[in-house]
Amino acid sequence: MPRGTPSPAPSTRVLVCDDDPIVREALAAYLDREGDLEVVAVEETAEAALTRIEELEPEVVLMDLVLPGMDGIAATSAIVERRPHTSVLVLTTFGTEEQARAALGGGAAGFLLKTTSAEALVAAVRAARQEAVTVLSPVIAANIVAAGPAESEERDADGDAAAALGLSEREQEVLAAVCRASSNAEIAQELGVTESTVKSHVTALNAKLGCRSRIQLTVRAFALGLVAPPSGTPIP
Repeated sequence: MPRGTPSPAPSTRVLVCDDDPIVREALAAYLDREGDLEVVAVEETAEAALTRIEELEPEVVLMDLVLPGMDGIAATSAIVERRPHTSVLVLTTFGTEEQARAALGGGAAGFLLKTTSAEALVAAVRAARQEAVTVLSPVIAANIVAAGPAESEERDADGDAAAALGLSEREQEVLAAVCRASSNAEIAQELGVTESTVKSHVTALNAKLGCRSRIQLTVRAFALGLVAPPSGTPIP
């Protein structure tokens, strides 16, 4: 490489775990054709995936929800506990509201249907790697909203959830942008503030809404009616 030429950005390392060999190979093929993504392993059980994750240290894991032995939700919790900087995208054929809540509660960075297009899947992996955007299938978001808040989530009696939570106008603007899957840089440019200011607002929003991540923040915002959920828009 000529002197002064910048080094190419390192590839995002991805591990695929699915018990269906056809699905495994298809997912790997979708991702491997992208220059910035590298599939480092494909596994058919969560137990095997956990072993390879310790060895290969991938940045993103595509985890099937239904697996022989340990299921995808338990595996996600184990991965997040052992390697908090590894993002897990849970994949399923038919996703229910309860499964989505369980996966997100376990630390998943996203919850996607296997009907997701190859282009959207690639975009979701990139988004999960950035750890700054929301990755959620619109159908799943709609299911969560239709089901209403979880037992621990009670709507404000007056219907003014934003006021009840003490959200400022700027925090509501940031929340809406987070739910549109905008990055901190994009939000900062849109609102004319610094990225550090956006990060501070996101931190405050997580505290006020009782969340630990942007994906949980998005789901709760949809469930409480703070932000209108997407309708038929491709991920992310």
